[in-house]
Amino acid sequence: MKFNKIFIPLFLTFTIILGIAQPVVAAVKTSEDISNKVFRLHILANSNSTEDQNTKLMLKNFILENSKDVIGGKTLDEAISNAKNNRKEITEMCNEYLKSIGIDYKVVVSVVKEYFKTRVYDDFTLPAGKYNSLKIELGEAKGHNWWCIVFPSVCLSACTESMNDYLNEDEMKLVSNTYSPKFKVVEIYESAKEKIKNMR
Repeated sequence: MKFNKIFIPLFLTFTIILGIAQPVVAAVKTSEDISNKVFRLHILANSNSTEDQNTKLMLKNFILENSKDVIGGKTLDEAISNAKNNRKEITEMCNEYLKSIGIDYKVVVSVVKEYFKTRVYDDFTLPAGKYNSLKIELGEAKGHNWWCIVFPSVCLSACTESMNDYLNEDEMKLVSNTYSPKFKVVEIYESAKEKIKNMR
C-alpha cells in the first residue's frame, strides 16, 4: 500500500512529463530538419529612420525583381552556391541601385549560417533555428531587418514554387500553424543552444 502511494504519483508525473516531452522533442527535430532545407534572404537597414527603412524596402523589391538568375537554384546547394559565386555581382548590383536613388552608403553581402527567431511569412511560420542566408547589410546595418525565402524560391519574382514542394508532411504541419506553443518551446531550446555555442 505504501509502495503504491509513492509509485502511482511518481508514475503519473513521469507519464505526464513524457507525454509533454515527446511532441516537443518531435517539434525540435522537425524544426531542425526545416532549417536545413531553407535558404533565406536577410536584409538589414542602415537605421530605423523612415528614409533608411524605405530604402531597405526599395532595395528588397529591386533584388526580388532582378536577381533570380544570380541567387536562385533548382536545389538548396545550387541556390547557396550561386549566391556565393555571384556575391560580387550582387554587391555591385545593389550598390549601383542605391547610387541611382541617391543613397551614399553601400552594402556588404555575405552568405552565412545565422540564428533567426520564430518568424511568420505570409501564411506559414518558420521556427527558430540556424538557417543558411544571403545577408545584405546596408550601411551600418543597425535598423530593422526584412527577410524572405530564396529556396524554395517562394519570394522571387515569376516563381511558382511553394514550401510543400520540398517539405514533408510533418514539416508542413509545423510551418502551416500561424503560431503555437511548440514554436515558443523550440525558440527557447534553439536560443539556449546558440548561447551555449557562443560561450565556447
